[in-house]
Amino acid sequence: MARVPLYIEFSDKSVLIIGGGYVGTKRALKFSEAGAHVIVIALKPSMELIRASSMGNVDLVVADANTFNYDRVMGRVNLLVYAIPTNSELKHKLRLLASERRILFNDTTNANETEVVVPFEGEVNGIRFAVTSEGKSGVAASMVRDYIQITLSKSDLHPIVNAWYEAKQLIKKLVDDPHVRMRIYFMLKDDEHFLEIARSGDINRVVKYVNEVIKNHGY
Repeated sequence: MARVPLYIEFSDKSVLIIGGGYVGTKRALKFSEAGAHVIVIALKPSMELIRASSMGNVDLVVADANTFNYDRVMGRVNLLVYAIPTNSELKHKLRLLASERRILFNDTTNANETEVVVPFEGEVNGIRFAVTSEGKSGVAASMVRDYIQITLSKSDLHPIVNAWYEAKQLIKKLVDDPHVRMRIYFMLKDDEHFLEIARSGDINRVVKYVNEVIKNHGY
């Protein structure tokens, strides 16, 4: 499968989760925290799901997923999460149903066949990143996530990110031609003097230097 990494706004999306065990619960809480409307169908939901339902964070339907009438909910679902590890027949049925209705399918039981991967996430000083091992090992992927997080927290990239934000805003404001903007971006990327100023965290010097670069391009 050719999967493309994306960050998607979920506050206006609906997620249907089949299964109320450990994985189904984690997925439900994750998407609920992202602002999605979450529906969980589970015959034996976890206590966490029951609590989340009582607080209005998820819509919990206590029902047998094998006999549930999915027409009741499919019309407003954007993502279907399958989290029952022992029922391949039901999974096949729901995969086809999702495909027919153009609903994305997250198979938590088979990383090689899933249409959507839910990665391990990390964040350092406003830089977000996501890690997946594409099914090799969730534990290994979480270790890589932790390694990246620790490495970023020790690096000098934070002031550079802030400097780039200011530089980008200034360039977009003063340079109309998008081709010229891109040329300036890539020139600054390899400009050791700019990077030295950026690492210092002195935004005033960053702005002054970028202004000079823009003027040299006739703006």
